[in-house]
This record gives sequence, C-alpha cells and structure tokens, in this order.
Amino acid sequence: MKLYKILKYLLVDYDINLSQLSRATGVPRQTLDNWISGQEPRSLSQVKVIADYFSLSIDQLCFEQCARDTMIEYQDEINAGVFEIVLRRVKNTN
Repeated sequence: MKLYKILKYLLVDYDINLSQLSRATGVPRQTLDNWISGQEPRSLSQVKVIADYFSLSIDQLCFEQCARDTMIEYQDEINAGVFEIVLRRVKNTN
C-alpha cells in the first residue's frame, strides 16, 4: 500500500499539515500520524473520508501507481531549489 507516500505528497501539494487535515476531516491526528509512519489503516471509513477530502477514490489514495509515484519519489529533489526553464528555438544544423 502506498498510502503514506501519497498522503505525504498530498499534504505538500495542498500546503496543509496533519493538524489541519485532522480538523477538516474529523480523523484523529494520531491516526494520520500512524498512516504517515507506514502503519496500515484500521478503518476503511476513515480512509474514505480522507479520499473524499482530496477528491480521490480509495484506490487512488492507497494504490495509485501513475505519475504521483514519480512526483513523490523526486519531491525532495524538486523542492531542493528554484530552477528556471527557458525554452528557445534552435536552428536545425542538418
């Protein structure tokens, strides 16, 4: 289950912390702490509340394997600095 990775990513993406998520959803802070530390959820209804908060299905929140994994994997590197990307046309030398 990838819940802890996806939840960490969502917290950064939505710019909220566990306390704010707990207050907004009613899921206890300790429960969210346990999930972030890698423990498996005990209550499917609590997972559903969190999934609804982020407008995701339970499958997406717990098991999504697409672009989120790549973003989560490289999140530290992305946040390591500010970069500027410049697009310019280059002449074809052929």
